[in-house]
Amino acid sequence: MQDDKTIIKKNLSQNDDDLDRTVIFQAGLIVSIIDGNEGQTSPEKLFPQGFTVGRAQDNSITLQNEKISRHHLEVKKEQGDWWIYDLNSANGIYLHDRQIQHKERLHLPALVTLGKTGITLKIQSTHQVDNEQTQIVKSETSIPSGFHTESPQGNLSKEAIKQRLLSKDEVKDAGDFTRMVRIMINEDRVHRSKNYKKLISVLGILFLVSAALVGYQQTKLTHARDLALGMFYDIKTLEVSLSQSEITFERSAEILDQTLKAVASDKFKVEQERIRAEQHKISEERIRLAQERMHLKDMKAKYQVYVQEAESLRIRLPFSSNYEEKLIAKVAREFGESELELPDGFVAEVKRYIKFWQSTPRMRNAIAVLEKNNYGPTILSALDKEGLPTQFLYLPMQESSYNSRAIGPETRYGIAKGAWQFLDSTGKDYGLKPGPMASIRVYDEQDERFNFALASRAGAKYIKYIFSTEAQASGLLVVASYNFGENRVRSWVKKMPDNPRDKNFWKFIQQYKSRLPKETYDYVYYIFSAAVIGEDPKYFGFNFKSPTALTMAKSE
Repeated sequence: MQDDKTIIKKNLSQNDDDLDRTVIFQAGLIVSIIDGNEGQTSPEKLFPQGFTVGRAQDNSITLQNEKISRHHLEVKKEQGDWWIYDLNSANGIYLHDRQIQHKERLHLPALVTLGKTGITLKIQSTHQVDNEQTQIVKSETSIPSGFHTESPQGNLSKEAIKQRLLSKDEVKDAGDFTRMVRIMINEDRVHRSKNYKKLISVLGILFLVSAALVGYQQTKLTHARDLALGMFYDIKTLEVSLSQSEITFERSAEILDQTLKAVASDKFKVEQERIRAEQHKISEERIRLAQERMHLKDMKAKYQVYVQEAESLRIRLPFSSNYEEKLIAKVAREFGESELELPDGFVAEVKRYIKFWQSTPRMRNAIAVLEKNNYGPTILSALDKEGLPTQFLYLPMQESSYNSRAIGPETRYGIAKGAWQFLDSTGKDYGLKPGPMASIRVYDEQDERFNFALASRAGAKYIKYIFSTEAQASGLLVVASYNFGENRVRSWVKKMPDNPRDKNFWKFIQQYKSRLPKETYDYVYYIFSAAVIGEDPKYFGFNFKSPTALTMAKSE
């Protein structure tokens, strides 16, 4: 390398054993130009007496940049110190990122930036440059704005130069410049290595902290989930007990009313007084049960808030939230099933049945009948009186599409009639008088099963009875029982462990799915999926409004 034979000495006292080198002694400033925009650095230039910078050709350093003034700055020596002057430039001068006013003494080495151009002058004293390669130039030197570092001269290839600079061992004939560059590269490597170690340490600490936070959050989530499940099943136990008490109470009240009518004559005045006293007690009990029902609603509301808070602890990616899954979980909770224990495959199965409703006009037509005849408030009023979920509104839709004159096929149990498809015997149990043509597949206006209001009240009572029987705290088990017969379902439920956690539809369907008729299986999922659609019909592509929201507003 020819350049590798040229060195600068601070003074003549330095020894130089290599007489084949050119030694230059020169005082002044060494300047290199760093173009931050292009990522380039110019060769170093020596200015013994100072220099000027600007766009005009009469400057020591000429830079063609529209943000640089014609005469931008001047550096000169005064009374032994170097000073920099702003020659009234348009965009100013920044010394180490601090704008100077008119003039300021330079403390070398210095970095001077010309306005907002991204061009920086690196200024050093020749006494600060030890063993650096340089080039002596005249004071009047023109440097274009686009410049390139000069390539080393000589016969060495690019790979050979790279080997000389980056090899672990220094070559024997290395000059001062090569040694200086190798030292700089080594220092840079050491600096980078330290930074990498610091970065790795910081990342390691962050990883440990994150892992600890995730573990802590998971522990809290598990604890919150267990508490929520315990609260849920406590509510279910209370709900079953309250429903049973209400049924017993209503039957007692009816019997008492009938007894009072039977002893209406004067000779039974004593009995009448006793019965009225009992009626007063019943009135007080009715108030107490109503208060308990309100307390139960408050507990359900608090449980829902608690579940939402527990779910907020879960780490979720932005795209992991699924609106349909949230609706499915909500409907499961409304039906009395724990949304925290949705079995694998349940959500996918519900979505499959939703697609069925989307592919047929049946639900649209049924809701049109519901709205046209204003049946919604009638059903919801009956359900509310019995303290039942509004989602049972979709049960008569599956039974008859809300057709009050619907007549089922003739079976060994009889003929189901009306919107709720009551059999003759079941209808009698819940106050519906059959007509003279009960055993014939014809419409009979004397048959109260065809009376939508009476049938809806009877249907709500029947659902409540199924709900309140042993281990029937599950709304979906009620739906299955309504279709398949509550006694058979109850016999299966009795075989399940005597634990509220194990007596729900999730466990039931896992154990008895193979024995459950397909008609009943479909029946449950059709009603459940219809209830999900009813939460937001527009989202699922239906034009009608939410039946439960609309009818509840009308009933109010």
